[in-house]
Amino acid sequence: MRLRRAAVPLLAALVTAAGASAAEPGPSPPAITTTSPTPVLQEHRYKMSAAIRPLLFWVGDSDVGGARIIWRRDERSRGFELLLGADPLRAPRRINRWGWVREDQDATGASMVGLIRKTDEKTLEESKSNLAGEVRGGGYVFKAIQARAERGAVVARNTVWRVDRDYTYRELDSVRQIVSAPAPGSVNQAPLPTGAHPSFMLAVADAVDEAIAAATGSDGRPRRLLAERSWVFMFDATPYDLRLRATRWDDAADYAGPRLSRVLRLEFESFNPKLRTTERFTLVCGVEGAWRGVPVYVKYQPKWWFKAEGVLDETQTFE
Repeated sequence: MRLRRAAVPLLAALVTAAGASAAEPGPSPPAITTTSPTPVLQEHRYKMSAAIRPLLFWVGDSDVGGARIIWRRDERSRGFELLLGADPLRAPRRINRWGWVREDQDATGASMVGLIRKTDEKTLEESKSNLAGEVRGGGYVFKAIQARAERGAVVARNTVWRVDRDYTYRELDSVRQIVSAPAPGSVNQAPLPTGAHPSFMLAVADAVDEAIAAATGSDGRPRRLLAERSWVFMFDATPYDLRLRATRWDDAADYAGPRLSRVLRLEFESFNPKLRTTERFTLVCGVEGAWRGVPVYVKYQPKWWFKAEGVLDETQTFE
C-alpha cells in the first residue's frame, strides 16, 4: 500500500481517544518503547465547522478551528499524525477542545502516542457546566496515552494531567513536554488478535485503500462499491470494530478545496464492544492522481447535540 493513498478521518480519531479510561492513582508505569517517526511524505490542512442542537434546530459556525494531517513513509515504515481542535477565539463560548495523535509502524511493530483535551460531556448542559468549572479555577485536564503493539501483544499506558493554563492546539509542543514527564497512571495489556490492526488510523488507511481499489477499474469506470465490511483495530489494549456501512460514488464534488471529477463517499462507524457504543463518521476522498485516498471532506457526529465537519484549507496555521 502506498501511504499517499491512505486516507485518515479528521475527527473520528479523537472520539476513540476520548474514550480512554481515566488513570487511577498508582505507581509510575514502566516505559513503553515507540517507533521512530518516519519521513514526511505529504501534509494537508483543514478548516473545521461545528454546530450544536439545543432543541430542534442546529446552530453553528463555519470556521471554529483547524486540523492537520501528516502522512509519513519510507521503504521500511509508515505513519500518520493528526492534530485538530477548536480555536477558543473563534469557537462558541470560547470552547477549547483539541487533540493530537501519532501512529507509526515498521517491521518490529507499531506505536501510538496521543493526547486530548478532556471531552467527557454526554449532554450539552454537561459541556456548559464543565466549561464553567474550569473558568472558576478547577484546572484544565488533558488525557495522554502511549501504546505499543509487537510480538502478538499490546500494552497501553494512560495518564491524566491537570494544568493551570488552558493550552490550545497551537501550543502542542508545550503540552507534549508536560505529559512526557514520569507520572502515576494505569497500564492495560491484551493479546493482539490475529489480523487486527494495531491502531485506529492504520486501520482506516487500509480500509480506504481497499474501498478505492474495489471501486476503481482500469477502464476508469466504477466497479464494486464495498458495504458492510469490517476490520478490527486496537485502542487502549481493547479491540474495536471499524465498519464500512456504505460506499457511494460521486462524479463531481467541490468541498471548498480542489474540484475533483470523481470522489468516493464512505460511511464508517467505530464500535466499542466493551462499552457497546457506536460513533459514526463520513469520509469523502479522491480516487485519482495525487488526491487518491486523500480526504477532502469529513463529517462527524459523536453526540445527538453536536456535529462537526472539515474541508480542505491549506491556509490554516498551527503555530
